[in-house]
Amino acid sequence: MATFVFRIFVSLLTLFVFALTNLACNSKPKQAFVVVHLDSTIRATKVSISELAENYRAFQGRYVETTGKFHQAFEEFAIYTDNRLPNGALEGFWLGTDKDLSIDNSYLDRMNGKRVTIKGLVDTTHKGHLSSYLATIDKIYFWQEQ
Repeated sequence: MATFVFRIFVSLLTLFVFALTNLACNSKPKQAFVVVHLDSTIRATKVSISELAENYRAFQGRYVETTGKFHQAFEEFAIYTDNRLPNGALEGFWLGTDKDLSIDNSYLDRMNGKRVTIKGLVDTTHKGHLSSYLATIDKIYFWQEQ
């Protein structure tokens, strides 16, 4: 009887290990683009995109780390909250990358509509294309898909 229970235990354990291995092999690593010398020296304040949208003026001139929904289109390069304004528009920030951050355009196309984490400098004096954004998150030196 003990041998039978042991065999079942070993079989279940083997099946569990196989399932975990298969799951690990099928998960895609999240791609990140980083300007290493900036990421290792700048201490960005971690803030939710909703809190940043509510209090963006308080973050003027500060580096932040936030996660939101990325959109890229003709005259649009922005990150948004999940909130809609009374007029139906989304709350968002225009984006500007650091000159040393190299992101392939095909990657940006694939990330359109998906959540990304970025680190960059809040600039409330620039509100993006046609001044239709809350502010700009500029000099982005870290970009990672979620």
